[in-house]
Amino acid sequence: MAVVAVPSAPVTPPATPLLVRPRVARSGGKGGHMNKLRSFPLVFVTLLVAGCGGESSPQQSLQTAQAPSQPIDVTVSGLAGATMTADNIDAWAASYSRARGAMATFNGHNANTSVVALTVAQNGPVILTEASTEYYLSNPYAPLGITGTTNGVPWTFLTMSYTPLPSTLAVGGSGPYSSGTYYDAAGAVIGSLTQTYTVTAAGPTALSLNITAAGSLNGVPENETISYSIAASGAATFNYLQLTVNGMALTFTE
Repeated sequence: MAVVAVPSAPVTPPATPLLVRPRVARSGGKGGHMNKLRSFPLVFVTLLVAGCGGESSPQQSLQTAQAPSQPIDVTVSGLAGATMTADNIDAWAASYSRARGAMATFNGHNANTSVVALTVAQNGPVILTEASTEYYLSNPYAPLGITGTTNGVPWTFLTMSYTPLPSTLAVGGSGPYSSGTYYDAAGAVIGSLTQTYTVTAAGPTALSLNITAAGSLNGVPENETISYSIAASGAATFNYLQLTVNGMALTFTE
């Protein structure tokens, strides 16, 4: 994965080119730190078979797909990259996972859970650690809230509204997803978060479902987008994760 930040002033390139080789392992967030990519069009060249005649058109991007089953659980690790500023070059590493957990009680409900973990390191040392548990009902899916810690500081998030994704995703679609409020251990309000979704074209075999969150926690702005590649059948895989850490916008991709 590569992380790229565009400097605000001209930068002299390093004498030795910086090469980044991501390694991503898949198996299948929400945080309090935080909360894209350039896509390059693929050009398909079709060789015409003698005798067929005529011209063929480039393959078209997938326009619709079944909505994926929720929650979408993924694991990506070994994410690495670099950001270049006017002062220095920073090396970043990250891992993100979201996996099914045990049944638990949350806010009076017997709920399913997903366990979420996120770490971000800058030039070696880990500067962000988030650990949380998401609680939700199934059949149909409905998020209830989250308990977690950010760099050891505990918080609880209560979901106040939720709008299910449409059963069929269509390129160009967008809308509200969920919203809620953060509380500290004493029950005081310490922030809020709103999530929306968009659907964008990605290629002939999949489209992109992008879940964007914006808000604040303990006075720190949260900005995050998690994007998934969705096949026509609704099968989902990790696409990219974008977040802001210490004022630096980072994009982690496969």
